[in-house]
Amino acid sequence: MLNIALPVLYKDGTVLENTYQAVPEDAVLPQGDVVLTTAQLELLPQVQAKKALYLTVNDSPENHQYPLDQLDTIFIEFAGFNDGRGYSFAALLRRQGFQGELRAIGDVFKDVLNYMKRSGFDSFVIKEGKDIVEAAAGLSDFTHPYQASTAVQQAHYQTGASA
Repeated sequence: MLNIALPVLYKDGTVLENTYQAVPEDAVLPQGDVVLTTAQLELLPQVQAKKALYLTVNDSPENHQYPLDQLDTIFIEFAGFNDGRGYSFAALLRRQGFQGELRAIGDVFKDVLNYMKRSGFDSFVIKEGKDIVEAAAGLSDFTHPYQASTAVQQAHYQTGASA
């Protein structure tokens, strides 16, 4: 699991501290908000605060049934810049009805934020070593995209803007 303790950039440009904690190897649930891996899903009923799931490139929502109605947040890992599965995962989860927060983590930086936001992501953990304030400018790089967006309902086919 990547460093989830880094600050979180939200799609409106605000930056907040992360509140989620990973479950340690001894499997004792921490107090407060908890993020579980897919292998730890059996612990979900024991979490008393906010519940999150951490998806890696091997955890496609196309091949697994996740308890979406019990989750507040889903972390989607971007293993590398050239791996676009995280975008597909976000679109699949939204189509499956997930209404909670989608958080991009991993190889996340300024140049990809606008695309991630258009794919349905609500928040982003910027790659360690990158400036989060500088990265936030990437959220508004494009005001009129050429492609229709999967996250915008009834998008205009040329600009992606809502009808």
